Amino acid sequence: MAKAAGKTRADHQATGGEGRMARIARFRGTASVIALFMGVTPAFAQSTDAPPADQATAQEAQTVEDAPPVADQSGDEIVVTGLRRSLETSQAIKRNSEGIVDAIVAEDIGKLPDITASAALARVTGVQVNRAAGEAAQVQVRGLPDITTTYNGREIFTAEGRFVQIQDFPAGSVAALEVYKSSTANLIEGGIGGQVNVRSRRPFDFSGFEAFGSLNAVHTDQAQEFDWNGNFLISNRWDTGIGEIGILVNAAYTKLRHLDSTREQSLVAGIGRLNDDEGEDFDYLEDTFRYPDATAMFYGAGERWRPSATATIQWKPTPNLEIYADGLFQGFRSKDTNTFLFVPLFGNVQLSNVQLMDDGVRAQSLTASYPNAIDFRPDGFQGTTRAKTDTYQGALGAIYTNDALTISGDVAYTDSTFTLRAINVDHAFAYSPVRDVNFDAPGAFFSFRDFDGSDLDNFLYRGLFQENLRAEGDDLQARVDVTYDLDAGFLKRIQAGVRYDDRSAARRRGDLYIGEEFPFPRMLGNLQIDGQRIPLEFAPVAPGFRGDDVQRFRTFIQPVRDSIWDNVEILREVAGAPEGFPDFDPVQTFLADEKSYTGYAQVKYGFDAGAVAFDGNVGIRAIRTETTIAGTQREQIGIDENNDPIYEFTGVDRSNEYDDFLPNASLRAVLGEVQLRLAYTQTRTRPNFFDLNPSFAIGTPPTICIPNPQIPGSGPDNPNCFRGTSAGNPDLGPLTSTNYDASLEWYFSRAGSVTLAAFRRDVNGFISRITTETQDPEFGRLRTSIPVNGGEGRIQGIEAAFASFLDVDWVPEWARGFGLQANFTYIDAESQLPSQLAGNVPPGSPDRPRLPGVSEYAYNIVALYEKPKFSARLAYNYRSDFVIEYGRVFDPGTGDINPETGLPFGGDGPVLPLMHKGRGVLDLSLTTTPVENITIAFDATNLLGDPIEIYREYEPGKPFPRQTKFLERVYSLGVRFRF
Repeated sequence: MAKAAGKTRADHQATGGEGRMARIARFRGTASVIALFMGVTPAFAQSTDAPPADQATAQEAQTVEDAPPVADQSGDEIVVTGLRRSLETSQAIKRNSEGIVDAIVAEDIGKLPDITASAALARVTGVQVNRAAGEAAQVQVRGLPDITTTYNGREIFTAEGRFVQIQDFPAGSVAALEVYKSSTANLIEGGIGGQVNVRSRRPFDFSGFEAFGSLNAVHTDQAQEFDWNGNFLISNRWDTGIGEIGILVNAAYTKLRHLDSTREQSLVAGIGRLNDDEGEDFDYLEDTFRYPDATAMFYGAGERWRPSATATIQWKPTPNLEIYADGLFQGFRSKDTNTFLFVPLFGNVQLSNVQLMDDGVRAQSLTASYPNAIDFRPDGFQGTTRAKTDTYQGALGAIYTNDALTISGDVAYTDSTFTLRAINVDHAFAYSPVRDVNFDAPGAFFSFRDFDGSDLDNFLYRGLFQENLRAEGDDLQARVDVTYDLDAGFLKRIQAGVRYDDRSAARRRGDLYIGEEFPFPRMLGNLQIDGQRIPLEFAPVAPGFRGDDVQRFRTFIQPVRDSIWDNVEILREVAGAPEGFPDFDPVQTFLADEKSYTGYAQVKYGFDAGAVAFDGNVGIRAIRTETTIAGTQREQIGIDENNDPIYEFTGVDRSNEYDDFLPNASLRAVLGEVQLRLAYTQTRTRPNFFDLNPSFAIGTPPTICIPNPQIPGSGPDNPNCFRGTSAGNPDLGPLTSTNYDASLEWYFSRAGSVTLAAFRRDVNGFISRITTETQDPEFGRLRTSIPVNGGEGRIQGIEAAFASFLDVDWVPEWARGFGLQANFTYIDAESQLPSQLAGNVPPGSPDRPRLPGVSEYAYNIVALYEKPKFSARLAYNYRSDFVIEYGRVFDPGTGDINPETGLPFGGDGPVLPLMHKGRGVLDLSLTTTPVENITIAFDATNLLGDPIEIYREYEPGKPFPRQTKFLERVYSLGVRFRF
């Protein structure tokens, strides 16, 4: 069975530990309500003026301390506390920004509105996330994953990637998350989706001494585990003989144990006969049906913990000069267990009890059996991984102000390393039991007849797989910015700056698989060396699918994770493998270096026309990029005597350089509480280093490729015989976009607003992975995943948002604590398919199909209640269905006729999408403050527990479920204190 061609840190986190490539290779692949909340006369709206047209930008000036002050509970005043304070500050950032910006601000020190930073981002209008392993990940802005991530305005990343994993920031250490949806010349380039800035706290944010701590007990529902999380911050500032000095230190530790349970079935369609009577006329259309030719079960379990620490020193030797130093450490650790069971329904299978769906073509359920006890036995693996990330960033900078002039400079160094080691023990059933399968119940499920999964004698040893991966990245970045404010006239401000960035990335991987010869003579539970049984421990795997009564076969005995690691050297001896983890394979290694030189200039203008104040920016950012990437490619060096090509693997260096000129122009018109924004920008995203990798990795062939007289059809010509391969594409070009934005905003109170935005992105060169099948003279049939640039695409849509507390004069005092946040995003996204796929779409398909990863609509509804000693928040997030990827389906109705069955062998069919159904998530947060400075908090995520459902059409209009995945509910109970 083919092994993984490799995984990135993002793959590892988002899929519960096992890279997606591995499993594909193994498995083939209302108006009155608004009026009420707006009110007739908001209690404090009279004191809220429109911001001046030359207000400083959010990135320059906003901190949590800029929020409106806390008011006393006297008369008709409204107490400004956690939730309200967070909403007011977020609104102030959006209102005063010079671009299209949304923000999530911590309610208090150490308290974002959600358990994790990435989950909090899902509340932002236009932001979507994916969820797995008990957390949110894979942030998208307006449907695009191509974002820039910054930490206090500096670029930050994980290992060889382009951006950081937002879930690596503990929520307790984040002051705010700022999402820039439109760019200005002074912002770092790199993300056509936008930029996410993680802002930490700094000592000058506070008036003096501040100490804060929190301790939480976290419980996961599927894994049934408890873990402890903690956060501590201490900060102070002093007036000294050399000026004012502030020091802040923040440390956090988070841990979560998870279990994601997946029922899944093959991407390949099988074909069955309804009429087995050889004496009757056989009609292919009338007498056949389709069904997925395998089913499976996957458990992604593990524990993940993240230590982190930040430290900041600020020094103001004079009122005009501030010097600072920042330090950041982010850690990620994981021990994961991935349990996979694959149940074939192909080969010389005998089908009975067939029940069809209403269309008469797709099987609803059936019973599968094999004539021989060892034919096409279920098999799988017990996979274990240990992974670790260490990311460090240190920075030194200064800000000098003198009346109208501001000069700032910053130098930062980032170093990030991700390591992963994996050991998989492969197994097979000792015999092939009869299986009963339902293909859509909803989702697939299966059970076995007369098979005891708790009996170790029912399992054979099939092989040992090892992986060794190390990914690294470092970066030296430096910038100087100059701002000059003008006193009067049309021009209000001039900005200019330069930036230098020197980035390197490397990825090294090695793997080794040593499999047993068929028919796998050794028992899994009785592996021996020199006649002695090895001390490998076994236990039933933790049953998943909690809350789901569909899957009947849930647990079976397997090696224990820690026992595998304790006995790894003995397992290597059993397999005949050399000592230690595999050496790095040059074929799976790349080294990259990238330098960029940037300069920008921008002017701010402003003028009044009657009662309307206008302002805006016009600027340009120029970037030169020089990239060199080294790897290994397979090249043809000649032909042999049979005219077959001769290949060898050789080192290759590829260099590229290009210039980008990214203009921006914006206009804001302010009339009292209402303002209109218009923006035009151009953005560009560089390809990921992993996608540029010129190396070519070839997986191990599955056992069906080995001719075996006891398995009819086995051998290299079997349609299920292929090697999974993966390659990069050093010829990838950057993804470019021309952007148009408009936003109409009404701020009717300090915590009340209605906004409506429209946007369009004209994009060229979307990068997506395609899977193709080729016949290679040396390695046979290859199924290769490779990134390619697509053609032109378009993303356009609208965003609408409302937020307010019930601050109305005629509402009773107790009711004024109620509030509502709601937002809605509609996205129309389409793009040309890569040329390798475009010619094989079904007739009548659009020239530009839906863009993968983009939901057509998404919305958030958040109900709030807050009083001085109690707050509650109930949040519902929904995103509609979206395309995961496009690929050619296997069509069992094509190809030559198999003389043994009278049915076609099958072949490539049309290009069809793999779809993710729409899904909603409900979260709850409660806090109470029984005494001053002590708060008890309860949080719960994914209360509904609805599974993720993924499906695939095998022919247009006829889908089967692909995966049904049950994710964690997470509960947290804790205490926060400050003094």
